[in-house]
Amino acid sequence: MSEHPIISARALAKTYTAAGREIPVLQGVDFDILAGTSVSIRGESGSGKTTLLYLLSALETPTGGELFWEGEPVNGKSQDWKAARRARWMGMVFQAFYLMPELSALENVLMARRIVGQVRAQDSQRAKELLERVGLKDRMKHVSAQLSGGECQRVAVARALMNRPKILLADEPTGNLDETTGEGVMTLLLELTRQEAAALILVTHNAAHAARTDQTLFLRKGGFGK
Repeated sequence: MSEHPIISARALAKTYTAAGREIPVLQGVDFDILAGTSVSIRGESGSGKTTLLYLLSALETPTGGELFWEGEPVNGKSQDWKAARRARWMGMVFQAFYLMPELSALENVLMARRIVGQVRAQDSQRAKELLERVGLKDRMKHVSAQLSGGECQRVAVARALMNRPKILLADEPTGNLDETTGEGVMTLLLELTRQEAAALILVTHNAAHAARTDQTLFLRKGGFGK
């Protein structure tokens, strides 16, 4: 196990400019997550939860502070470096699924592998095993339009785990699901990340889901508070 946190942030800040005005969203956020652990981030709408997730994944650039991935500084690295590292090392699950509608469940999961290289026989086997583990053994050849919202989200979870990431980032992954389906997806996320020894950062508005992670943080007024 690495001696460094999987992701570490120091005094991370983000300010947007709109209509000539500066709008600070995050101010001086410190954050660490260790390998194999789970952290949930809650906060009111507009508190910056999704913005923080985008900063931690380097999909957005901070206006202040430092970001480290396994002890390596991310600030100043090229977009190509960030994208390549993210594809191999990080999995992401979004509320909106982002499946390719013309592809089957199996092909959507394999897309994560295609981004980083040629699909091998063992990759196809892993994709099938992941879909079996998320309860979609009999739905692998169905396109997303033929799947329910819960099934689409489970495909998204399998896709996020395809490349054996060290960390999974999930942004309101149950927000579009009914309560029962959402509970099932949450259980699946926690079980699979433990089985895969991956860290999990969960952004959620659901207090019950947040309570199931190893650590719960609350974002308000641009930073973490009690």
